[in-house]
Amino acid sequence: MLKFDVCRWIAGVSAVGTMLVLIGCSSSKPYTLVAQLQPLFQQARIVAATIDVTGDSCSARIMLLNSLKAWKPLCFVKKDQTTYKSFLIGGQEVDFGAVGNSFQVLSTTVPTLPAPASPNSAASSVDSGSGFPRQWNESPYPGHAVLEGQNSGFMVTKAILSVNGSQGILDVTYKVGYAPLHLECTVLANQHGDFTLMFNPTELTKLWPGAHYDIPLTSEGSSISGNIWDSRGFDTWTPSLPPQWTATSYSSD
Repeated sequence: MLKFDVCRWIAGVSAVGTMLVLIGCSSSKPYTLVAQLQPLFQQARIVAATIDVTGDSCSARIMLLNSLKAWKPLCFVKKDQTTYKSFLIGGQEVDFGAVGNSFQVLSTTVPTLPAPASPNSAASSVDSGSGFPRQWNESPYPGHAVLEGQNSGFMVTKAILSVNGSQGILDVTYKVGYAPLHLECTVLANQHGDFTLMFNPTELTKLWPGAHYDIPLTSEGSSISGNIWDSRGFDTWTPSLPPQWTATSYSSD
């Protein structure tokens, strides 16, 4: 509380920029950089890559097809400007410059992605262009939310989606016949408040071949029960997950 009061007081003085930096306060709005990727059938390595930027902090996350856990290298903000950004990602400085409506990596050296899990992996035959992404778009920060599935049907006893920036965790329990789910996903957001959940196709194929791994959640705004989202694509899962989700907690920051 004390830090909040100090930050609010400093915001009213003339030397805002210098003093905010000195005590660690930030007036910048959180955002996410989302990598522009080739379709999986062309590059067969990266499912999704994001960098969440919240003030002086950042969090990098790259979901690789050959790994069930996303790669999360340490990330530090060095410079964050409208047309130029610099981050320290996995110990490697990566500079981004604005090109049109997107950002392009300016650095000649970039972080090295983890190697494929085995030499027989499909990712081992991918060409050298499948390394750290070069093109990125700035996107709204997904925020923090806990969504609970509604109208779950006969099989599902509980479905919870926890959103923490661009990382999501889906936890589902069933009445009988199916083991509980605990799945990571990448969460993307847009200006309308919609979410897109991107799961690892490798993991889903083991559970339900042919199930959609990118799931749009369309925001329907607020209701008596809170903010609600309608899902598309969960009906390809077996058993299917709830068609509607309600936020039990939600923050855009």
